[in-house]
Amino acid sequence: MATVEGIKTYDTGFQRMPVKLKWPNDIFALDPSDPSKKTFVKIGGILVNSHYSSEEYISVIGVGLNATNASPTTSLNALKPPTPVTMEKLLARVLVCFSELYDRFMRTGFDKSFEELYYKHWLHMDQVVTLEAEGGVRARIKGITRDWGLLLAEELGWEDRATGKVWTLQSDSNSFDFFKGLIKRKT
Repeated sequence: MATVEGIKTYDTGFQRMPVKLKWPNDIFALDPSDPSKKTFVKIGGILVNSHYSSEEYISVIGVGLNATNASPTTSLNALKPPTPVTMEKLLARVLVCFSELYDRFMRTGFDKSFEELYYKHWLHMDQVVTLEAEGGVRARIKGITRDWGLLLAEELGWEDRATGKVWTLQSDSNSFDFFKGLIKRKT
């Protein structure tokens, strides 16, 4: 969230940058080669390594973001922002946003307003997917759980009507192929 917020608050006019979060840890942007197709391509990712030692939790966070190089997919500058992105200012914006979001999360947790901010930048709401591990069942993505960030997928039946069955899927066990609309078990 901090990376996308950092981009969208970079400067005047950046709030309209077509940048989104892909569950659980990727950053996608609208492909500038043909915006009419509404195709998104990966421009970044986030990795977090956490462990517990000496009675404290320690996390190391790594963020990769393609800001200036249009290869292999696209970059922030290729999205034709109001002004070219500089690495120093972008890093400063992302870190300020991270600090603000971290402080807020420590005070309130993943509360309703935090959840709304997440969904504001989310790529998947109401996307119809196939759950490969469930025998090819079709499902509609409805969000994530507030406690662990598991993906909520609602089973679809006849004429894509909800059946009432909901799956919670974790990222460690499942892979979300956004382009194929497929959620499959990681091997």
